Order: sequence, then C-alpha cells, then structure tokens
Amino acid sequence: MTLFNPNLQVQALTVFARGTRVFDEKFHSGLNIIRGENSSGKSTIMDFLFFALGGDLLEHQWRETALLCDTVFVGVKLNGSDITLRRSIEPKSSRPMQIYFGPIEGALEKSEDGWESYSFRRGKAESFSQVMFRLLGFPEVQYGEANTKITINQILRLVYSDQLSSVEKILRNQSFDDAITRETVGNLLLGAFDDQYYEARLRLRAADSEVKEVITRINFLTRTHARDGHPLTSEWLSQEAKRLVDELDKLNNEITTLEEKIFNAQFDDRLTLNDQNETYARVKELQEKLGKLIEERDELEIQIADSDAFIISLNRKLEALQQSKVIVDELNTLEFDFCPSCLAPVSKEQVEGACTLCKQASDSEHTKERSLRLINEYARQKQNSFDLQGIRKNSLMRLNSEIVKTHELWEQASRHYSVSLRSPTTELRSRLRKLNRDAGYAQRELEELASRKAIITELQEAREQRDNLNSEIEKLKAQINFSERRSQEQIIKARKKVEECCLEFLHQDLERQSTFVDANRVNFEFDGDRISVNDESYFSASSMVYLRNSFFASLALASANDKSFYHPRFLLMDTVEDKGLEPERSKNFQRLLHEKCSTAKSDMQIIIATSMIAEELNTPEITVGEYFTHTNRTLKFIG
Repeated sequence: MTLFNPNLQVQALTVFARGTRVFDEKFHSGLNIIRGENSSGKSTIMDFLFFALGGDLLEHQWRETALLCDTVFVGVKLNGSDITLRRSIEPKSSRPMQIYFGPIEGALEKSEDGWESYSFRRGKAESFSQVMFRLLGFPEVQYGEANTKITINQILRLVYSDQLSSVEKILRNQSFDDAITRETVGNLLLGAFDDQYYEARLRLRAADSEVKEVITRINFLTRTHARDGHPLTSEWLSQEAKRLVDELDKLNNEITTLEEKIFNAQFDDRLTLNDQNETYARVKELQEKLGKLIEERDELEIQIADSDAFIISLNRKLEALQQSKVIVDELNTLEFDFCPSCLAPVSKEQVEGACTLCKQASDSEHTKERSLRLINEYARQKQNSFDLQGIRKNSLMRLNSEIVKTHELWEQASRHYSVSLRSPTTELRSRLRKLNRDAGYAQRELEELASRKAIITELQEAREQRDNLNSEIEKLKAQINFSERRSQEQIIKARKKVEECCLEFLHQDLERQSTFVDANRVNFEFDGDRISVNDESYFSASSMVYLRNSFFASLALASANDKSFYHPRFLLMDTVEDKGLEPERSKNFQRLLHEKCSTAKSDMQIIIATSMIAEELNTPEITVGEYFTHTNRTLKFIG
C-alpha cells in the first residue's frame, strides 16, 4: 500500500514490572481494537502508548496500577523504518527517553548496548523530539516571541483522544496551555509549513542578529578611529600616507644634512652600528610575526575549505542514506520467476532470513537499523560543523586584519632600516636623530596609520558583510512571504478536507442529534480550542463526545487521503463510548472507522479501546490481545 509521510505506526507494546513482562502485545496496520470490560485496564494501556511515544504525563495523571510498573517499550515504524522507544515509569513530568535504532525484538535482547539516551527538553544535547521529528520528516517548527519549538508531546495532543480531557475542547488537556501553541500545532498537522519555510525563518532570525552585530561594530570602529572629521576610507588613507611619507623624507634629509655638518665639524665620537642593529631586529621581529600570521591564516583557510567539503559530503551521505533506505524497502518486495543471469526458473521455496533469489543470508532490518543510526549521527555532525565554521570565519576576519596591520608596520621598519644603512653614525648623531624622530609627529602618525589601515580593511569587510546580509534578509523575507501565502492556501484546502470527512461522520450517525442530521458546515478553531456544527457548539454530553471523536478521526483520515498534510496518519482513541454514548451509536462509529480506514489511500493506524465492540469487528485481524475482564486484566502482575 502507498505510504504518505510522515507516518507513525505502533508495532508492539511491552510493559515490565520488577523485570517481568506484564503486558506484551503486537499491533497491526489499520484499525486496532483493545476490548474488555470497564475498569479492566484498557485506558492504562492507552496512556502507556501515549507516554511511550513521547507524551508527557504529570504526577496526578498516572493511574495507580501503572505506577506498579517499571519500564515501557514500544516498537514503532517511523516512515516505514523500525525503531524502539523506551521510557522509565515515574510519577514525574518531562521524563527522558532511550532510543534503539531497530525493531523491538532486537531491542529487548539488549541491556544498554545500542541504546541512545535523549532528554525531554531541548538544550545543549538533542531531545528525543528532535530525533523523532528528523526520522518522521517533520519541519523544525518554532513559534511565539521566545521562538519555542514544537515537541512530539504537542503533536500527540491532536493524536490522542483520552478520557480525562474535556469533551468541549479539541486538544488534550495540558498545563500552561496557550492559543498560539494550539494554533501552531494544528496548522502544522494540516500541512501549513515545510522545512524550507522554517529554515528560512531560523536563518532570518540569525541574519537579523548578525547584521545588528555588524552595524554595531561598524559604528564603534567609525566612532573610535575617525579623526578630525575625516572618513575612514582607502582614499583618505592613501592621501594621508603620502603626506606623512613626504614629511618623513623631508625630516630625514634635514637630519642627514645636519649630521654631515656635525661630521665636517670633526666631532670626535666613534662610529656605531647600534641604530642599524636595532632597526634590523625590529624588521626581523615583524617579519617572523607576519610569517606566523600568514601561516595561521593559510591553515585556517584550509580547515574552512575542508569543513565545507565535509558538510557537502555529509549532505550527499544523508541523501544517499535516504535513497538507500527506499531502495532496500523496494528490493525486499521484488520476487523473481527466473534467474536474471541464466534465466533458469527460481525456486519458490522461501528461506526465512534469506534472499528470495540466491537464498543466501540477508538481514535487511539490520541494514535499515544501521542506516537510521547513520542518518541521525550525520545530521548531528552537520550541525556541529556549521557552528564551527562560524567560529573559524570570525577568526579568519580577525587574522586578516592583524596581517594588514603587521605588514604595514613591517614596511615602515624596512624603510627605517634602509635609511640607517646609508650612514653609520656617531652616538651623538644617533641620539640626535632619535630625539628628532621622537619629537616629530610624522613617524608616530605613520605608525598609527598602519593600525588605521587594518581598521579600514576591517570596516570594508564589515560593510560588505552588512550589504550581503541585508541582501540575504530581503531574499529570505520574500521566500517566507511566498511560503506563508502557500501555507494559507494549504490550510484552507486541508480544513475543507477535514470538514467534509467530519460531515460524513455526522450524517452517518444514528439520528440522535438533529443538528448533526442537518449539518452543512463544521468549523474548528485550534487557537480557541473548540468545534461547532452549523455555528452551534453545545450539545448533549454524548453528542459532544461523538463530535470530538469524529473530528479526531477526520483529521487522521483526511491526512491518509492527502499527502500534503503533516499529520502522522496515526490515532489513539479512548473515548468511543465516553459520557454515556449508547452501545449501538458507539458500534456504528466503529464500523465507520473501519470502513474509512480500510479504503484510505495511505497506510495508517488507528488504535481504539472499547467495552462494546461491534460484533463483525471482533476478529483477530482487527483486535489486539484477548478480551480483558476484572479477573483477566490488561496488566498481568505476578504475586
């Protein structure tokens, strides 16, 4: 069957208490029904599924029997790939999760080897929501002024219809709830946004921050280093340098003339090369420094180039891994009638765990498990490389600025050394020339100009960076505006699909609510957390349950018939008979669920719990486990 992504399906649920399995059942694609008497533990299993998948249960929401258990394992397929999730049971919120990249059968055999731990909340380390979003193909959604990121727990609020939440509300109850969170989650599942939109949003926020920092640096450099109202430009620098060099040459000529006069006056001081030695030492020192800076810059540029190549390589590997996963899935479905080499008939005898063609051992699950691990690891390496590249590029900018400054000082020292070579001098003359240089502003200003040259270079780079960022920001804004227009169109289309499906449920309900019979429009507001039919929002308690159930089912079913949704094509429902919903009305709803689920375009999964199963649905192909009673409860505690 076709598989629309994102797609989540539970394969198995295993619960341990004191090292013993107290619940261990398999699930299947399509409709799954957990059936049994009231108070036999069905809702406990539904809560375990919600919790194991990443949902958050507060201390007061845990059932007494659930707290007798230690650990819950759930094997799931995320977009067709097997992983296993494990969480320890404690009456605390925000519990961490361990993930095993492979099916539950292999995971249960591992103690700690192969498991990776992830926190509930995002921080320096990745959260399990980030890993699951990556494997499901969900975009990294942020909302609100604080740029809060959506978690898997928020997604499950529109996937799990539990008994404790108000039937007048759409989303599962949660502390510290707010309208913008509800609207963002709802619009996401309707397919409102994509990866490119959120990447552009994230980049726009970073670019805005970067351009502000660059402008602050430009203003600081201009304010600190501007002089006498002159602009810090290359043209001004060249003119000022020429003026100072001319002035310095004039001073040196005057000094030389003075020294000749002193020599002709037959001063008796001995000649010395101290001035030459000092200037040579200065030239050598600056040359060594310049060499080290250039070497450091070249090494950094090589690191940046290597890292760019590494990031490109990671992108190719991630793309190849995604493609290889699809190819493995496709090859597993191929059957050969004739050998492609010799054209001899191929034996139809199947060998478990072997290739259907050559009958050699073949473990495609191990291949996919390794592929998932690599996808997760390469994605983390890619993000770390991006972060390091930013640090390296900032260091490169500082190095270039220091090289310009050091090179200018080296050139000045070289000119000074050339002058000293032309005329060995007496100690008296050396002191005279040093006094003249120290007294004059020309030499000091020229040295200061070297620093200003580095500042001007830094300013030019900063202005160029500012212009590039402003250009990028304009492009990002245009991309975001386009995505938002497309998202609005998608929301309108998706809402219509959900409404049409919901109207079908209402029209096919038993005639218990006249508004449902005559329904021609269903409106739902995620931010307002309410549903209305023909502009009416209040009905009998049982009809409110039926309406909420119909909406949850319609959201899942509409996504299973339209690939533009970001819904995981998965539904947990513990309310098919809540608030006095009569048996025949509940059974009718179950039949509708089964019919619509069976005819959906994409593979999907719906898990419901009921004490009044429709007779024709009470078959092993649909039910999960046995019929549970007060004496044969869902959790099989020993002793």
